[in-house]
Amino acid sequence: MIDQLAKCGCDCLNCPTYKENILAMDSREKCSAGWSKYLNIKLSPEKLRACDGCSIPDSERKTYYLNCKIRQCAMINEIENCAYCRIFPCDELLKVHSVQTITNRAEFTRQTGRQISEEDYNFFIEPYAGLQHLNKISKTISDDKIKDYKKFTNKVKTARFDNSVSNPETLRKIHSLLAGIGIESEIPFARLRAIEKNREQIMKILWAAGSRGTLLEKDGVVELDSLTFLSQEISCMYSGLLDYFTELKKYDVHCEITPLVEKGWLTPMGALRKTGWKFRLKFGETLNGTATLVIFLEYARKLQARFDNKAFKLFKIADLSVMND
Repeated sequence: MIDQLAKCGCDCLNCPTYKENILAMDSREKCSAGWSKYLNIKLSPEKLRACDGCSIPDSERKTYYLNCKIRQCAMINEIENCAYCRIFPCDELLKVHSVQTITNRAEFTRQTGRQISEEDYNFFIEPYAGLQHLNKISKTISDDKIKDYKKFTNKVKTARFDNSVSNPETLRKIHSLLAGIGIESEIPFARLRAIEKNREQIMKILWAAGSRGTLLEKDGVVELDSLTFLSQEISCMYSGLLDYFTELKKYDVHCEITPLVEKGWLTPMGALRKTGWKFRLKFGETLNGTATLVIFLEYARKLQARFDNKAFKLFKIADLSVMND
């Protein structure tokens, strides 16, 4: 059995950056080269941080990793690790990092396209195969040791809808869209933390489209060039954006990144480059499509013109009072 696990199942003692494993410069150099080759983590040997493990108390560790949502969730539920949770494995655990669900060397190669020796797999990948470690523990735990998770509700402050506004039917759709994003209840703490972060990013995407986008009425879409999109400080990791786009589909908002070149629009680590792509957004039938999109752009632009750098704060709480003008 693994000596010491992080809450998410990572094998702390065998991690290349555990404090006892990174004392010598050659160890740092090996870790730096392996992370770059297999995980796209590009840190020089000097910048690698010696970690003292995730499971020790907050009072005994340095500041990094204290904000890990999985770690916080397990500590709030007073469990040794996620294997002791009633809903193990939850969605947030499954996507906590890129190799969380990897179970063997062949699977790593299939998913990443990277060839790896057995030695390198055991050194650079296996310590982070958290789900595999936790599954082994889960099989040894009796049911009376499994705990229910503490339940949370994501509460978002929103402005009240004013029925006296002109075009109330369309504006109500816009208000419901903005006010409803990220509202979930009876969720574990890890999910709460995730949707708090996700909501901020999703609102930035909607704001960028509304305040900066160009309406292509023939296609019924709003389009932004890459530089304009990135100027809004939205996460530029492509995989993360796809998660936000999937979330937006629940509200009948459809987004996509359209490459303009065959290669080179993504960095080796999966971030969007400054050029080579564009962003598009479209409202579906339940939002009444282009008709609502036109009003949405009018609303965002009025907010921007009236309130400038305070406009986004009002947008996030679905304050439509500017539409009374």
